[in-house]
Amino acid sequence: MEHRQDRLERVVFLVNEQKPQAVAAAKTAARALSQAGVCFFAPETATVELPAYAGGAHAELAHDLSQAELAAWPQLAVIFGGDGTLIAAARMLAPFGIPIAGVNLGQLGFLMSLEVTEMPENLLKMVRGDYYLEPRMQIAGELWRGGSKIVRAAAQNDIVINNGSISRMIGISLWVDNQLALEMKGDGVVVATPTGSTAYSLSAGGSIVPPETEVMLITPVAAHSLYSRPLVVSAGSVLRLQFANVAGSAKVAFDGQLFCDVQAGDEVIIEASDHKALFAWPRPDMFFSKLKAKLTV
Repeated sequence: MEHRQDRLERVVFLVNEQKPQAVAAAKTAARALSQAGVCFFAPETATVELPAYAGGAHAELAHDLSQAELAAWPQLAVIFGGDGTLIAAARMLAPFGIPIAGVNLGQLGFLMSLEVTEMPENLLKMVRGDYYLEPRMQIAGELWRGGSKIVRAAAQNDIVINNGSISRMIGISLWVDNQLALEMKGDGVVVATPTGSTAYSLSAGGSIVPPETEVMLITPVAAHSLYSRPLVVSAGSVLRLQFANVAGSAKVAFDGQLFCDVQAGDEVIIEASDHKALFAWPRPDMFFSKLKAKLTV
């Protein structure tokens, strides 16, 4: 984690407009940043009161960034919404190299940099040039069928394969760098990044991994064998998963936001993405302080 002391002149807001608390917090922050001389990268339809993109307008923001000069790009994206809004933004902004900071609206979010109760003071501190920048790996998965690539997508948290039907187990074979590492039957498997180690993987019995660690976590879900234990492998590894006993409802899910049907004989190839998300924090100790709070609830 790198301590940065450069002033941020341009920001972009993404706001989940379905959450009144998110809208209110964004308006308060916008007034404070405007008074501090910060400029907003915003769509033409935005208002002065709320110079923001909608929380789900990732395609619109990506298009506008691709059309803008590099000098006009925002130096920080502030996300007002839940984990889903932030995770989707992290995937979209990683190729652009734009740091993100999430505003926690009341839940104990591992990904959220800023508490709404401390806004906008901590955000002003960051834009004035006192913040910490943390790169976090993402993973990319490809679904292959009969020698053809069906889809390729990135994930900030995890890629999950399951049968979708609790009455049938799915058979999964896993190769790590072309070596057969696991054969199991169960509800499915989670392949997670360190960021995702505190999400679905954790609830399925996986390890907690500090976010700066360069690894992938492989966590079987309700495996029907005692030897099917969680694995941790190098981020440089290539994983290949093949499936049998597949129900019609079987799917591969990327961050729980993009879903694709899976058939018997399909393969999913997973490796580290070429891009990393950049998380911005007002102080360097927030992961372990949040972890302690979460584990003592």
